[in-house]
Amino acid sequence: MRILHVSSLYPPHIVGGAEKSVALLSEQLVSMGHDVAAVCIEREGVPKTMQNGVAVYRMPHHNTFWLEDWPGHSRGERLWQKMRQQWNTAIEAEFDRILDDFKPDIMNSHSMVDISTLIWRAAHKRGIPIVHTCRDYDLLCGNAAMFRRGENCSHWHLGCRIVNVSKLWTSKWVDAAVAVGAATLQVHVDHGFFAHLPPERRRVIWNGAIVPEQAARARDSFDRSHQPMTFGYLGRINIEKGVGTLIDAFRRIGAGNWRVKIAGQAPDTLDEFKKQAAGLPIEFVGWVDPFDFFRELDALIVPSIWAEPLPRTILESYAIGVPVIGARSGGIPDLIGADNSAWLFEPGNDADLASKVEQAIRMGRAALPGRDAFNTVFNETRPPRVAEKYLDLYREVLALRAPHARSA
Repeated sequence: MRILHVSSLYPPHIVGGAEKSVALLSEQLVSMGHDVAAVCIEREGVPKTMQNGVAVYRMPHHNTFWLEDWPGHSRGERLWQKMRQQWNTAIEAEFDRILDDFKPDIMNSHSMVDISTLIWRAAHKRGIPIVHTCRDYDLLCGNAAMFRRGENCSHWHLGCRIVNVSKLWTSKWVDAAVAVGAATLQVHVDHGFFAHLPPERRRVIWNGAIVPEQAARARDSFDRSHQPMTFGYLGRINIEKGVGTLIDAFRRIGAGNWRVKIAGQAPDTLDEFKKQAAGLPIEFVGWVDPFDFFRELDALIVPSIWAEPLPRTILESYAIGVPVIGARSGGIPDLIGADNSAWLFEPGNDADLASKVEQAIRMGRAALPGRDAFNTVFNETRPPRVAEKYLDLYREVLALRAPHARSA
């Protein structure tokens, strides 16, 4: 099968989990004998290259400004960018040339921040079936998060509706929809996306994750008996990620034989969070190697307030054997609820989080669940398992198109 993936970015250009997941899926499909290409945008176009068996096309973005330069532009400039992007026929023409070159049997689009959904039209005109994977909320929201003023958006705001209206119209060309979490899929359906698809062609498929076996072994052999019970956070440090909730929870708990390590960086400054954590055994450690970081932890905390579709940190944490306390938000309950629902807390509720942490402290290090307790998540996020689920869907979609192709 000739499979074409589309995502805003592709490694080595990484700003989040989406591009890692697309690359992992692409390379897994190559290892299973399929011809795979990936398309992304760049500041300036780059000739086709081969990367771990995947043909990678990097298109010039043809927008007013590059997506990572967003913070440096005014609200009006951002609005114009989003409105103009809907009708970016230049990117459609670039994509036409790639379709002519690669000739895919099927196309799988993913996060398309700053990529016009007119590429769906380009594929549809050629009779190429389209699967779209929702890894964020870019079809609905100007910032792809559906989060503003400190809380999740309860409805589709007028401004976002205006700058994304064409995406609802063009989504009629999608033959199957996937989301990485059940809540993310439901939000799209609730707002009118993919209503033309029968339920069996609207699916949840978790991301794949790879953790080096030596990393899990290193944690198993790491002696943590000399250190306080250690809780960790790994990710962007901001309000919507719930870092403030985490700090407030540990202030409630008070003195004890525990510590917290917060890894990652803030979009602007850490000053407010450091001030909030003053006097507590909470350390901000900056960027870290995640597997070295996990080795020291007794438990990871994922306190997101915003409806995070499917945090990769939970997948990696479980695979290495670290249990996770998480907010009942977005796709987090999909993962934690599968094997350990008692460790879920209400997002933004520091008292509820504190009770979960105190429960873990009372259990003691030796009684905490390990890798064997999370086999459901571990098995369902192995890359071959994830790839096979996608292949099943691709085959079904192609089979639906086959009668039309024969009659034509």
